[in-house]
Amino acid sequence: MTIKIHKLATKEFDEAVEWYEIQQNGLGKRFRSVVVTQIKKIKKNANWFLTEDSNIYKIYIPKFPFKILYTIENTNIIIWAFAHLNRNPLYWQSRIENNPN
Repeated sequence: MTIKIHKLATKEFDEAVEWYEIQQNGLGKRFRSVVVTQIKKIKKNANWFLTEDSNIYKIYIPKFPFKILYTIENTNIIIWAFAHLNRNPLYWQSRIENNPN
């Protein structure tokens, strides 16, 4: 399976890493590391995780208030959001609706 990350998801991930690094030196790197570990888990066993909605899967990021939201499409895993748990829970759904695929 191939991991693809929506461009807005990439942006919110980069912003979170930067924000955590500003809060405490090394915390952004730790956030990045935990996210990479979770993505590896998704790639290894994508269907194993909880569903957010009918075909939207989610995996929480330990020790950080975030979850990764993704779909499985053929041989691709598409990450739509690195969603903060205190943010409007549906803000990212237009990404799927506006997806040209």
